Amino acid sequence: MRLVLALLAALLLVPAPAHAQHGASHNPMELIKQAERLYEQKKYLEAVALLEKAGESISDSRIIYNIARAYDQAGKEMEAISYYEKYLNGGEDVTLRKRSQSAIDRLRLQKEKEEKAAAAAEAERRRLRAEAEAAQRRAAAAERESAQRAEEASKLRLKAAHQDARDSHKRMQVASIALGGMALASAGVGTFFGLKSRSALADFHAEEELSPKLKARTAVRHNALLADIGFGVGLVSAVAAVLVYPKEPVPQPGKARLTMAPQGTGAGLEVSF
Repeated sequence: MRLVLALLAALLLVPAPAHAQHGASHNPMELIKQAERLYEQKKYLEAVALLEKAGESISDSRIIYNIARAYDQAGKEMEAISYYEKYLNGGEDVTLRKRSQSAIDRLRLQKEKEEKAAAAAEAERRRLRAEAEAAQRRAAAAERESAQRAEEASKLRLKAAHQDARDSHKRMQVASIALGGMALASAGVGTFFGLKSRSALADFHAEEELSPKLKARTAVRHNALLADIGFGVGLVSAVAAVLVYPKEPVPQPGKARLTMAPQGTGAGLEVSF
C-alpha cells in the first residue's frame, strides 16, 4: 500500500515562501516525495526518517499515519502501534482512523500470536532440555550401576583367587611337612638297620664256626642294604621337603578400586596387588 497521496495534495496548498525559507533539501514537499519513492522501494525506515523531518516543518496528522504505515511495513510492531495510536488521538480522517484502529488490532493480535509462539517454543526447548538432562542422569546412573556390578564381580574373583592361593600354599606346606616326616622316619629306619647291621657284623667277627659265620654275614648285608635304602629315601624326602616348602608368604588379597573415565566415556575398575 502506498503512502496517503492526499497528503501531497494538501501540501501543495502550503504557501511558496514556506518552502523557500527552508531550501530544497528541507522542502517538506520534496521530503515527502522522496519518502514515497523510498517507501515504494521498500526502504521503510529511510522513508520514516524523511517523513519525520518533513513533520518538523508542517503539522499534518497524515504524516503520523504514513510514519505508522512505514513502521508497520518494516516489521516494527511497537513503533507502528505507537504512531497509529497518535493518529487516533489527533487524526481527523474517519477512514484513516478506522484503518489505524484495524492496524492496531491486527498488530496486537499478531504480537500476541508471536508471544504465544515464542512461549510455546521456549516451553518446548525447556522440555527437550529437561528430557536431555534426565537422559544424562539415567545414563550416569546406569554407568555407576554397571561399574558397581563390575566392582563386585572383580571382588568375588579376587577373593576366589586369594582363596586358591591360600589353599595351594597350605597344600605345599602339608606336602613339605609330610616329606619331612618321611625323611625323619626313613632316617630312623636307616639308623635302626644300620645298628642291626653293625651288630650282625660284630657277630660275624665273633663266630668261629662256618655256618653261624655265614648267617651273620648275610644278616650284615641285609641290614646294611635296608639301612642304605632308609637313608636314601630319607635324603630324597628331605630334599623334596625343602624344595616343596613355599618360599613366599601367602599373597595378600587384591584390591579393586572404582575409577571414573573422562566424562561420557564410562567407568572402569583398577585392581592392585
